[in-house]
Amino acid sequence: MSRREREAYRQRMVILGVVVAGVLLVGILAAGAIYQYLYLPNQTLASVNGVEIKRADYWKMRKLELLNQIQQYVQIAQFSQGEQAVQYQQLAEQAQARLRTVESDPVESTTVSQMVDDQVVLQRLETLGLSVTDADVEQTMEQFFSPEPSASPTPTLGVDPTAAAWATATAEAQVTPTPESTPEATPEATEEAESATPAASPTADGEDEESSAASPEAAEDATPEATPEGTPEPTPTLSPDQVQATATATFQQYKRNVLDEAGMSEEDFRRLVVLPEAARQKVVYALQEKIPTRAEQVHAAHILVATEDAAKAIEEQLRQGADFAELAKEQSADSATAVNGGDLGWFPRGLMVEPFEEVAFSLEPGEISAPVQTQFGWHIITVFEKEADRPVDVETLQTLRNQQFSKWLEEQRAAVTIRWEIPAPAPTPEPSEFVPPPDAPPTPTPTPSPTPTLPPSATPGTDEATPEPTEAP
Repeated sequence: MSRREREAYRQRMVILGVVVAGVLLVGILAAGAIYQYLYLPNQTLASVNGVEIKRADYWKMRKLELLNQIQQYVQIAQFSQGEQAVQYQQLAEQAQARLRTVESDPVESTTVSQMVDDQVVLQRLETLGLSVTDADVEQTMEQFFSPEPSASPTPTLGVDPTAAAWATATAEAQVTPTPESTPEATPEATEEAESATPAASPTADGEDEESSAASPEAAEDATPEATPEGTPEPTPTLSPDQVQATATATFQQYKRNVLDEAGMSEEDFRRLVVLPEAARQKVVYALQEKIPTRAEQVHAAHILVATEDAAKAIEEQLRQGADFAELAKEQSADSATAVNGGDLGWFPRGLMVEPFEEVAFSLEPGEISAPVQTQFGWHIITVFEKEADRPVDVETLQTLRNQQFSKWLEEQRAAVTIRWEIPAPAPTPEPSEFVPPPDAPPTPTPTPSPTPTLPPSATPGTDEATPEPTEAP
């Protein structure tokens, strides 16, 4: 092979190498783009009865969460001062940093879990005979952005009139009038006041009469006039058209400032946020509506200890005539009720853990139970009173209502097929500490002892009062 031919061959190899390298580079870039923009967005993170939750939707929801957090932190920082303002500003900056790396960060399982729950609600609300219409979605959308409270898709639940009267009486009894503090006159203060306040001369002096005869201009200056700023003007009521127009404008601003940065369209927002919220509101109302405002209730007390042996020892002391309330004060591990002799107040079914509830409602007034084991320890229970149809107090009723959705959702999760393509979030641990019912008597607040006041003749810094001189006879 001649020299010219060898050079031509080398050139062809170089060109071929460049072409191959270029093809490989393009292939790598194309593969990366396909992975980032086609594979990852369509990757399934979880599914509920075959309905898949894609990573693309997760990215949108996660960014929306962080953007909402940033807004909240910034607003709180603006209304805070000092170190607290700095802390909330730092939280906003941390959320802003996470926002920039959502698509490369590990998946936040709590966000996916919320999206799974949304699907469970949407798929299972028909078990309650419910459905969500386009009108429900529009009304919920208006709720988000309306300048004033709009009509809720679900009406407000009521309470028993007697329970409402109890709540009013309790609130009024807890209001303590603030006594007006009258400053105590001291010789020093009296002297200062006298030196600072010109003495009023008798009008008969003539000069004071002239000075007190103020001119009309002076009188006008001395008597402040009522200005419009002193009387707050009533807020004008917006018409339905104005409310809707304001809500639309507010949403458009929210879309520009938040949704666009989250990569979420209006259709995405309605599908991923508004529709599940409308369904959730309907389910919550339907479940809470079933809670009666009157129910069978017991007024009970308990003593909580750590071991069965300790509970049996208390049971034996009670058999021998020991006072239940005194034993509760001395030995109960439930510090919230021990000070009140273990008194739990009145409660209906559905509020306490099942083993405790079964025993409490099986007792008659005056009876004391054998030791009962729950996740909190061992209980000795006694019942003071029992009523078959008693009004449920307002706070207890609200607690029962608030529990219904979480209980229903837990049951529905078990009724559907949930597949996780990422590590499933850890289940919520059961409470480890006993929480008394809302009607339990409050723990007394210790009253501070008044600070002793030294008598006027006492000399500060000495242990004995200086005796006052006596007049010679």
